[in-house]
Order: sequence, then structure tokens, then C-alpha cells
Amino acid sequence: MQQKTLEKAEPYYMQLQQTIKERIWSGYYKPGDRLYEAQLAKQFEVSRSPVREAVRTLVNEGLLSVGSNSEITVYEPSLQDVQDIYECRIALESTAVALTAKKASLEQLKEIESVLFETQEAIEKGDKEKIVECNVHFHELIINISGNIRLKKIIEDLHSLIYYYRMLNTDEGHRGSTILKGHQKIFEAIKERDSEKAVECIAMHTKEDLENLVTLFKEKENEVLRNY
Repeated sequence: MQQKTLEKAEPYYMQLQQTIKERIWSGYYKPGDRLYEAQLAKQFEVSRSPVREAVRTLVNEGLLSVGSNSEITVYEPSLQDVQDIYECRIALESTAVALTAKKASLEQLKEIESVLFETQEAIEKGDKEKIVECNVHFHELIINISGNIRLKKIIEDLHSLIYYYRMLNTDEGHRGSTILKGHQKIFEAIKERDSEKAVECIAMHTKEDLENLVTLFKEKENEVLRNY
């Protein structure tokens, strides 16, 4: 991966935080990898103080862990964790989409629809990062339009881990089209002002994502057993 030069526009710890986060999302830092404050400070030519602050923030977001001996390790996803997170998503986003179906203005509906067009373009180009970006934007619009600030805050607390799983879930070529079809069904229900149908569609869409992730986890477990 190309070395990222830190800029002075933002505090160093924020730049470090974003860089480490992107490296975890992309798989540059693997689950369970050890990170060292001294190495990160040397690599990015900063003192250890912003490194500590970046690590602290990423621990709070769930992407890093600090052990009893102050060992810093990259988040290791588990089947139980992904199931817990997706159960939270289904509950929270079902509430959000029901509110959005009632509240969305014509302008907001056009904004949601434009994300669907962008997703289609990204799929045609095979641009995984753009597909994930559009996926995030679609769900964020639903949450924002719902107008429930507390709900939005809870979802934001899970953002880093949800994004991590979205990256995993888009590795297979066909997933982009599957995600888009799910979004289209959700959008049609919102446009029809059918809250009940919108809830049903978003729950089904999220469960499909969960089922795909569970399959990926089991395949990796079987691969480990075969190589043992």
C-alpha cells in the first residue's frame, strides 16, 4: 500500500485514526495483527501522543483492542459479533425506514433514487469501494430522513464495524447487484408511503446480508480446518 502523507489541516491523531481505519477496512491490517505505537509514530513521523489518541478512539469504535499487557491488536470478527450487530441494525433501521416512508419529501425521494443510479454505475464499472460508499449513503439517507436523532447516534456508534462488514460482504462479484435489488425494493415501498412494506423489505435485505456473512465465516472456518 502506498504511504499516505499526513497533512496539517487536521490534528495528527485524526489523520492517523482515519488512515489506520482505512487499512483495517481494506484488509491491509489483518484481524489479530499487532500494532506498535513506536512503529506507527516512526512511520508517520509524529510523536507517540497522537498515536495514543488515535488508538484510544479506534478502541472505542471497536476496530482495535488493547490487552492486559497493553498489546494493541486489530479487531477479530466473530460469528456471534456479526449476528449481534445485524440484530441491532434490523431493529434500528426498521424503525428508521418506517419513519422515512411517512416523512420523506419529494426532494428527499429524488436524492435516494439518485444513489440507486450511482450504485448501478458503480456495479457496471466493478468499483467495489464505490458500491460500498453508495450502500452506506443509501442507509444513511434513510436514517437522516427519519429525523430520529437518538437512533442516528446509536447507529453512528456502530458505523466503523458496520462498514467493516459491508466491505467483507461486497467481496463477491454478484453481491453488488443483490444489494441494489434490495435497495430498489426498499425505495419503492418508501415511495408508496407503505411503512409496513418498507420495514419488511429492509429486514429481509439486512437478513440476506447477514446470511451471506455467516456463509463467508463458515467457509473460512472450514478452510482453516482443512489447512490444519
